[in-house]
Amino acid sequence: MKIFYSTITSVHGLNGEVECTFIDKSYFASLPILNNNTNIYIDNQEYKIINIKKKNKSFVFKLEKIDSIDDAKALIGNDIYIDYENLPSLDDNSFYEAEIIGYNVIDSNGKLYGKVVDLYSLPSNYVFVISLEDSKEEVSIPFVGDNILEK
Repeated sequence: MKIFYSTITSVHGLNGEVECTFIDKSYFASLPILNNNTNIYIDNQEYKIINIKKKNKSFVFKLEKIDSIDDAKALIGNDIYIDYENLPSLDDNSFYEAEIIGYNVIDSNGKLYGKVVDLYSLPSNYVFVISLEDSKEEVSIPFVGDNILEK
């Protein structure tokens, strides 16, 4: 399974490095540091990370086959995906935010309510953004015990 990691936002330098900037600090902090030789996926193409640097609220990647500023510019705006297997294991009470995107939300009667399309972190809890099945409108639901049924 592949999960969303980031979006390429700019180039870095002249040798084909790309930069991924994160608006949400909590998401950035929750990301694993990828290693050299890790495969990532951009626009359904596989690339190998040659070098990676953490910079403020961003990562800078040097990718195999991307050797010029023009090659790097062509990737701006594309999403980066990684293999789920490359993520470090978490304890039972933790999750990667990207894992939750795409989950179906079922109400207490078993009816499909919608799909998780985004989430954000507040000081006390997460909030799931749900695209409603019937209207495609989005609603926000706090991730707290009263709102979550266990199956």
